[in-house]
Order: sequence, then C-alpha cells, then structure tokens
Amino acid sequence: VEEREVTLEVTGPEGFIFADSCFGTPINSAFSKCTGYTNTATLVTIQPYLSGRGIVVYLLAYNPRVTPSSNYWTTAIYTDDLTQYVRWSQVLGYEIEGMAVTFKGNNQLGESASGFFTFTPVRSSPTSLIYIVITPPPNSGFRLFCTGFSPLGFVYEPTCSSGGTNEELEVMFDNATLTAGDSYTFGVTIYNPGAAPSDANNYWGVSLLDYNYETFDANLDIEGLELGTIALRCYGIGWTSASPRVLSTVMIQIRVLHTISAGTLTRFSITAPEGIMFSEDTDAVKILPSSLPLISGNRATISGDTLYLNLNTNADVEGSRVYNIRFEVINPTAYPHDNTWTLLALKNIDTEFSHVLTGYVLGETSPYDLTLATTSTGAAGEASQSR
Repeated sequence: VEEREVTLEVTGPEGFIFADSCFGTPINSAFSKCTGYTNTATLVTIQPYLSGRGIVVYLLAYNPRVTPSSNYWTTAIYTDDLTQYVRWSQVLGYEIEGMAVTFKGNNQLGESASGFFTFTPVRSSPTSLIYIVITPPPNSGFRLFCTGFSPLGFVYEPTCSSGGTNEELEVMFDNATLTAGDSYTFGVTIYNPGAAPSDANNYWGVSLLDYNYETFDANLDIEGLELGTIALRCYGIGWTSASPRVLSTVMIQIRVLHTISAGTLTRFSITAPEGIMFSEDTDAVKILPSSLPLISGNRATISGDTLYLNLNTNADVEGSRVYNIRFEVINPTAYPHDNTWTLLALKNIDTEFSHVLTGYVLGETSPYDLTLATTSTGAAGEASQSR
C-alpha cells in the first residue's frame, strides 16, 4: 500500500494573508512545498512521516491592519484521511504593533496638494538603502504623484515611482539610515477623489522595506482626513529671510473663490514648524490687499506655535479675492525634520479647510516678493510669485 505524505495545516486569525508560495527562510527540509491561500498555509512532507520535537517552520504572511478580535492560530496534522486530523493545537497570536505615523494635508474634494507623513520606526533599518511604500485608502479614488515630493528631513530627493488611481507610490533612498525612536517626515503630491471615502476605507499605509525588499516596519491603519468642500484655496508661502535666529516676515497667500457666508467660519489658524516663534506683536499681522473681517480689538491671538485670526461671525468673507496673510516670526537655530506650516479654516473646533506647506530652509529663495504686497488696496497689492 502506498504511504501518503503528512500534511500540516496552519491557520492564522482572520486578516492574515499567506504568500502563495509560503516558505520563509531557512526552509525546513522535512517539507516539500508550502501553499498559501488567504489565512491558511498547507505544508506537505517529503517522507510519509513527520517526527521530532520543537519543529520550526518559517512562513511568509502579510499582517492585517490591526490585531484581530479573535487572535488565535491553529495547527492540524493529517495523514491518511485529509478530513480528520490526528493532531491539533491552538495558541494565542501576537499583537499588531505598527510604528507611530501621522498624516496631514489638504482636505478638499477633487484638489491636488501635498500630504505629509511623519513616522517613528520601532525598528532601525538594517541598511542605509531603504524603500518607503505609501498605500492610499483602498478603492477610494486617491492618486499619488512623485512630482512635488518633499524630502524634508531626508534632504536628498529619492528615486520615486507611482502608478494610477488607487495604486501605491514607492520611494527608494540609497543612503538614509533610520534609527528606532527617531521621527522622520516626508511629503507626496496627492490628488483627492471627487467623493469622500467611506469611514471603513479611510486609512493610509506606510511600509518600510530593506534592501531585500522585506518589510521591517509598517503601519497600515493611518487615519485619513475627512474630505469636504469650501470656497478656499491656499497658493503658497513666502518669506523675507531664512537665516537662523533672525526676525523674518512670512506670508501665506489664500484665495476665496466666492463669498463665504457669515458664521460659516470662526477663525483661521496658522501653525509654524517646531522652533519657529511668532512675534508677540500682533499689530505686525497684516492681511493685504483685501482685509478679512476680523473681530475689532481681538484680531489675532498667539498660542505657542499657532497664530489665530479671529473672524467676525456677523460678516461675510468676500469672494473672488486674494488675501496675503503677513506676520513676523523668529527663525530657529536649526530647522526641524517636520518643517511644515499648517493652515486651517475652523468653525469652532471643526476643520472646514486644511492645507499644509513645506517650510523654508537656509539658502532657499522665497517664491514670492513680499515687497510688492505693502498696500491694503488695489490689484498692485497682490504679492508677485517669482516661480
């Protein structure tokens, strides 16, 4: 009678996905093949027996976004009858511990702008050559572009490749050692969909891979932005000096496409990169060439690294106008890894509009000539963009 091989079946919690050919390395010589299908791996022995204690098998599987609610792994051994196991066991699985990642960017439907990811790896990179893979919310209509990539703390531009709608973007740094516990920030151009993603799908993923293209850290459950629409656009940022430890005038330019009704917004906020300090003189805050309807006697307030412009909720914000928001800051000694400025338009605590801008660094020339935005009336008051 022909003796059958022994079959070992490993079943992971729901959400794990085994590779089609699921052997990891090193391969256990007792088995001839490993076949993966969803959360089940089926291994077949070379000999018609499986003997020994403490047998170790390395398998390839993709982790789920979060720890499964029923987090148990099972193994079953079959011999002659593949419908009845001869051995079975169950063990509690491991917790999914993704690295810390935050995401910020533009929250307007159908708009293209930079989105920024700040991550803190749990594990250091094995080598200085690394890949970063950004996964958009599934089947939600986002598209990622390499154009406009912001390396920020990485300094150097990486090799970048992107695909179509709903597809991943991949960057490769050939000299960017990552240290566990340190934070890193980068930005990519994101084209938002015309319809908001469902709550169930509104999450991003960032995966870190080594030179062998094996993942050494990841977070696949990064909360996305709640997308909406309001008649606001942010065009850019300008400055008079990027030198360290000097007083600089900064300008953020916005356009209101059409009139925003009174009470729709209560204030604007501008958050500076860590280390940049706002001048305490709120009289230095100016909006040119058009004026926003601010509260008399309480036009602007400063709280830490954030400047607030307090709107008169009984007045409309006039449309078809450019507003150059100018203010003074003291530049830091060194610019942070997350060198970004965040502009929000708020209604009480709700964010109606968000936009994030890459900050300036030493030696960089402002794309706007701020000397041309010195009057409060007339078209000549608009800042000139030099790029």
